[in-house]
Amino acid sequence: MSRVTVYQFRLYDIGTDEHRKSRRWGTLEAIAQIGGEALTDTAIEVDAAMVGTEIAGMTERGFDPHKRTGFQQTVTG
Repeated sequence: MSRVTVYQFRLYDIGTDEHRKSRRWGTLEAIAQIGGEALTDTAIEVDAAMVGTEIAGMTERGFDPHKRTGFQQTVTG
């Protein structure tokens, strides 16, 4: 299983005249290609299959790297 580092990033939004965080995460290369600013303190490694499904180097919109997926493995209590 291959891993890739992705970052949250921000872009200038002409509609609001402000910089805002994207709802996607991306690789440094993909962020640079669209003129975004990577938030380097957000770096996280994810499965490479989570990147590039819609846009090369980007996750899907609404991506949350901290969200748990799959079945519950243990019970705490």
